Amino acid sequence: GAILLAEAGLFVAVSVLMARIGEQTIAAYQVAINFASVTFMIPMGIGFATTVRVGYFQGAGDAVAARLAGYTGMALGLGNAAFNASLMWLAGGLIAAAYSRDPAIAAQAAGFLALAGAFQFFDGLQVTANGALRGLKDTRIPMLITLAAYWLLGLPVAWGLAFGLGLGADGLWWGLTAGLGAAALGLSLRFRRH
Repeated sequence: GAILLAEAGLFVAVSVLMARIGEQTIAAYQVAINFASVTFMIPMGIGFATTVRVGYFQGAGDAVAARLAGYTGMALGLGNAAFNASLMWLAGGLIAAAYSRDPAIAAQAAGFLALAGAFQFFDGLQVTANGALRGLKDTRIPMLITLAAYWLLGLPVAWGLAFGLGLGADGLWWGLTAGLGAAALGLSLRFRRH
């Protein structure tokens, strides 16, 4: 629960920071993050299935099959991420136009969808790696990895890029990507050590 709260909290914090930039920007952010959230349900489901499969094999005393189930879940998460990212990169304009009739909001949302496409790989990997670790009953260290990645790295990087370096809304998106990337790396390395 704390892991999901940490991730959701990061996205909410970024939306509050996005609102500081302007009404059009927060509207475009909501379009992009809503679509990214809908597509995230697929790797999240894969992550839950990975928990079950890894837990089943771990409980049966088959560590090799548990490891294979974990890596299979992560591979499926990455495969889905590639599809989701491609959709956002290739059809971002159409997706944004389906959400808003305001051409300025739709154009900015299409740009944000391209940025959201970049973090799909990290998001797909971190949620499935988390699922694999839950199947091994490893939850405390993954929670700390996630909290550190999102709140000690992701949010400060987002703030620094957006307001310190003047990148604005794009900097906030890159901060999200940094946090998700750190979580994906930390969690997948944690699973590898099991």
